[in-house]
Amino acid sequence: MEISPDFIVDVSISIGLVALLSILGFLLGKGVKLLVVKVSEKLGFDEWLRRFSFGRAIKRTGLSAGEFFGIVTAWIFYIVFIVLGIHYGSKYLGLAEIADVTRQLLNVYVVGFVKALVIIITGFILTDVFISYVYKSSELRTEMQLLAPVAEYLRLLFYIVIVIFAIEQAGINVEALTSMLTPIIWGLTVAMLLIIVFNIIQLTKGKPRLEE
Repeated sequence: MEISPDFIVDVSISIGLVALLSILGFLLGKGVKLLVVKVSEKLGFDEWLRRFSFGRAIKRTGLSAGEFFGIVTAWIFYIVFIVLGIHYGSKYLGLAEIADVTRQLLNVYVVGFVKALVIIITGFILTDVFISYVYKSSELRTEMQLLAPVAEYLRLLFYIVIVIFAIEQAGINVEALTSMLTPIIWGLTVAMLLIIVFNIIQLTKGKPRLEE
């Protein structure tokens, strides 16, 4: 089968488009990563985020908050521009199916990932703020023993709800995930109630008896 020179030229242009957009995405990603790290350091974002469990989890990875968000942002740029390159390259060659798939990847999965990430981060921080107020509502040691399991149960419950909501907003069906998590939530509820009962028994035993 003879390959026409025009086809070779079209393929070369298509590969060139993919390469050009990929390089552009790589350079932009690197630039944005450096910018995020610098801005984060100047604003003290790392210290602020460490007040929350999400920030402490990032710290355990050995990265600062700026580095973590810089890496995530850079990879979003890399993926977006690589997919854009494949989209325009395949569109130039008249490969409609590949062009449609890449467009769907950008519109649903990449955009959906960004939406889910924003919802999860914001939701986790708001949950930590709420739980910190629950802890601050009592300064007595006895009350804290009873409040702690309830507060941590609420934290886990809110985290699960936020993750499910974020995945749903990303355009992914969560029915199977909800079915899997239902017994886990019931298990957490039972565990929380058992801990509260145990703490009540311990506190009751620890109280000095009044002399008759």
